[in-house]
Amino acid sequence: MKKLFITLAAALTMLGISGCEDKVDILFDTPFVSITGEDGASSSEQIQNKNDGYLSTLIVRVCASDNFFKEALTVDYELICGDGLKEGVDFTLQKSTSSPLKFDKGIYSMPVRIRWNTNKNFDPSKDNTLTVRLTGSSVPEMQIGYPGPDKIHSSFTFTKK
Repeated sequence: MKKLFITLAAALTMLGISGCEDKVDILFDTPFVSITGEDGASSSEQIQNKNDGYLSTLIVRVCASDNFFKEALTVDYELICGDGLKEGVDFTLQKSTSSPLKFDKGIYSMPVRIRWNTNKNFDPSKDNTLTVRLTGSSVPEMQIGYPGPDKIHSSFTFTKK
């Protein structure tokens, strides 16, 4: 009876270990890049027009194994402004974080920093959104956003109020 219990416990342990390995392998089968707020979860933020000098930091993360990340890679993004916002007037992109972002081997996250300015002629009735959208990378196999049809975290949208 004791031998049966030991054999059963060993079999369940092996089954549990092999199950964990499958999950780890699946995570990096598909390389991807994502963008979020500093909290790592949000995909939007509201900015007040009166917050002069307010600095927003977005985080671009690369998730790739050594099979795909053998040397430095780049990630491209674009800024899409609604008709109510203008770069240099309502916001300023920090030049050191402009597109493309270069990820040296071993670096898996990089910031995109935007400083918000007060605009005396701000019109709240216009489209006051600024979207930072990931557009590509130097790794052809890399997916934009989380793997899957919804491409979650492939863009981040600010709305200035």
